[in-house]
Amino acid sequence: AGCNIIVDDVQYATEPFLKDGIIANAVNTAVSQGVSYFSAAGNFDKQSYEKNFNPLDITALGFAGKKAHNFGGGDVFQKVRLAPGNYLFVCQWTDNTYSIGEGGTMNDLDIYLTPNTNGTSLIGYNRDNTNGNPIEFIPITITGTDSVDYNIFIVNNTTTSNPNRVKYVVFRGSIRIMEYNEG
Repeated sequence: AGCNIIVDDVQYATEPFLKDGIIANAVNTAVSQGVSYFSAAGNFDKQSYEKNFNPLDITALGFAGKKAHNFGGGDVFQKVRLAPGNYLFVCQWTDNTYSIGEGGTMNDLDIYLTPNTNGTSLIGYNRDNTNGNPIEFIPITITGTDSVDYNIFIVNNTTTSNPNRVKYVVFRGSIRIMEYNEG
């Protein structure tokens, strides 16, 4: 459109976190044409988690043959505190991405919130992602006047492979990560 300088600080929940997607490719095209492009970094820094996927068998929790992300020391639950309000959790992992022409994810991960650490009372809005995009969402509203503690629980439903890396971002809501905070 004839711009010489573009500045943004927008992040899209459906844009790949862990690799270049449609927007990053558009930025690269603009830069290759001599446009100066600036983007804010560090958005959601205290409202996200990213680490290499560390699989741990969770058959004992009733998930026969499946693996969950080990946040540390054999703990597949990451304690978080949620203030009252509306939340949008977005979880992504490294894998092929259908929407950028890579054929789709080989792994089907699910992200849950749970008030306990026994694998029950799971809150999630999960679907089978196989051959689609490596992304899951949890929209949730915390009611009342007091903050509540939950646990993040990330399960790989695919028994034949694991992703290399996993990341979640809380786009909306006031979360406090109580343990295994990677910053």
